[in-house]
Amino acid sequence: MAKKKSSRAKASRLVSKYLTDMASKEDACIDDGEESRMCTRAEKLAEIIWKNTLGFKVENVKDGTEIEHLPNLSYMKVLLERIEGKVQDVASDKTKKTVADRISETTKTKINEIADES
Repeated sequence: MAKKKSSRAKASRLVSKYLTDMASKEDACIDDGEESRMCTRAEKLAEIIWKNTLGFKVENVKDGTEIEHLPNLSYMKVLLERIEGKVQDVASDKTKKTVADRISETTKTKINEIADES
């Protein structure tokens, strides 16, 4: 059973690695209305999240009316969690530490690093 969880964790890390690699490709385009420029996929994704968080209007090509997309609560949640640094509860590893334990360890490590620097 432990082997299955270990292989699942490895697969999860591998997928994350490939997603990170793909996010750094510069093949997306950002158009701010005045000019367009090439950007990374990650930057384009961030723009989409912000756009949907704030809401936007789109002009209907057929009859010229404007369609208003109101601010989206789901995108707001994603954005706030990313900005505030909320810890995501991903697949548990071998140690089966809780989120609180991992935060506590990270805090201890950071405090020790600060103490070592001074």
